Amino acid sequence: MGRGKQQSHLLEFYGIDCDHCVDMEPLIQKLREEEGLGIRRFEVWSNEDNFRVLQRLDQGSACGGVPYFYNKHTRGWICGATTYQNFRNWALGYSYERFLPPPNVEDKKDGKKASAPGIMGIFESVKSFFETVKTEGLDRIQKRTEEKDKDKEPEEPRKKSTLIQRGAFVVAPMRAPHMATDARRCRMDAWP
Repeated sequence: MGRGKQQSHLLEFYGIDCDHCVDMEPLIQKLREEEGLGIRRFEVWSNEDNFRVLQRLDQGSACGGVPYFYNKHTRGWICGATTYQNFRNWALGYSYERFLPPPNVEDKKDGKKASAPGIMGIFESVKSFFETVKTEGLDRIQKRTEEKDKDKEPEEPRKKSTLIQRGAFVVAPMRAPHMATDARRCRMDAWP
C-alpha cells in the first residue's frame, strides 16, 4: 500500500479455511460497498507475527479465536461471525455487541423467522438447560429410592423402653450459652 493512501483503522484476524471467517466475507464486501470502509486482513494460523499482534489486541484472550475484528479508533472488537447490522455499527463506532452470532442458517431454510439471541434469549436457554438437568436428576433420585425400597424387607418398628413410653424422660437440647444453636440433641428414636 502506498504512503499516499490512508490505511484502514478496521482490522480482521482470520484463519485459512475457517468457516466463520468465510461466512463474514460477504459482510466485509457489503461494508466496503455501502460505507466505503475497507478492512485490513491478517492471517494468524500460519503467520506468527500476525498471531502475536492478535494476542496483544485480544487482551486476556477474551475472544480466543477467529474471526476477530478490531477497530483502532474505538478500540472495540467483535469475536466471531455476527450480523451485518452489528458489524456495521462496530465499524462506524456505534453501539454493538461483542458476541452476537448471526441467525442460524437452518432457520432460514425451514422458513422460520431467524433471529440472533439477545441477552434474554441466552438467559432463557441457560435457565431451560438447568431446569432440564434438575428434573432429570430428581427423576433419577426417585427411581433409585423406589428400587431400594423394593429390595428392602419391611422392618419391625423398634420398641421403646417402658420408661420412655410413660414419659419418664424429658429430652431437651443439650447446649451451653456459648454453643451454636445447632448443637447435638438427644433423639428418642435412637434409644434402644
